[in-house]
Amino acid sequence: MTFHCTYCGHKVETEQEQPGQSMTCLNCAAVVQVPRHQAIRISDSPQPSSRRPASQQSQGGIYRRIFLISLLACLIFGALTAIYSLFTSSFGTTQGTILLTTVSFGVYSLTGLCCATIMDHPHYRGLGQVGIMISMLGGLWAFMTNMALMSNLGEFGGGAIQLRFSFLVIAIAFAHSALLLRINTANTTVKSVRYLTLSIIATFTVVLVSNIMALGNFPHQAWRLFIVLAILNVLGTLATPLLHAATKEPKAS
Repeated sequence: MTFHCTYCGHKVETEQEQPGQSMTCLNCAAVVQVPRHQAIRISDSPQPSSRRPASQQSQGGIYRRIFLISLLACLIFGALTAIYSLFTSSFGTTQGTILLTTVSFGVYSLTGLCCATIMDHPHYRGLGQVGIMISMLGGLWAFMTNMALMSNLGEFGGGAIQLRFSFLVIAIAFAHSALLLRINTANTTVKSVRYLTLSIIATFTVVLVSNIMALGNFPHQAWRLFIVLAILNVLGTLATPLLHAATKEPKAS
């Protein structure tokens, strides 16, 4: 049977793998799943097996499942906390801290989930791993600062809050990049625009984190650069998928 790689669009042919099983694309080396529908039989000539170990095949799926469960748990727990506060007419420091922690875990679960979507791609696996690590560290640091806030630890402020926001910005940047890298294209123009956008995201993140760590003591020209990068960031994020849709060729049936 034959189908197209979901990462690079390359035509993949197989006889040994059954629908639903995983195999490796010979063009981009990404782990792809044999579709269950619209598969076309090919000749009976033997094909070399290119399957990867099950640990590598399921790594991205495991992380996605973990972050999905975490995100769902945060949504449910946050909703229950809000309902409890509403019916008891009490919303103090404890409830606020619990709700803030739940929202923080939810946000980092979402950024980790975005990074997990590229874990099965051999070229982007490293980026996905770093993004997941940043999300986990950011969630842990948010939990620690929230507990310190609830315990009224005055010395746990200032720089800790700056680091908290820095983790958030970096985690969002990795998630943003992962979603752009999920666009499956072989078009040179689309790839160029995407990598240009990724470089803008990186520069924008460095400028923003530097501003956070400097407590806003940024020169006037730096703010102009920040705004320009923000505009280019949005433009590139919108242009990449639109250009991909405009240049995408229909797949042969």
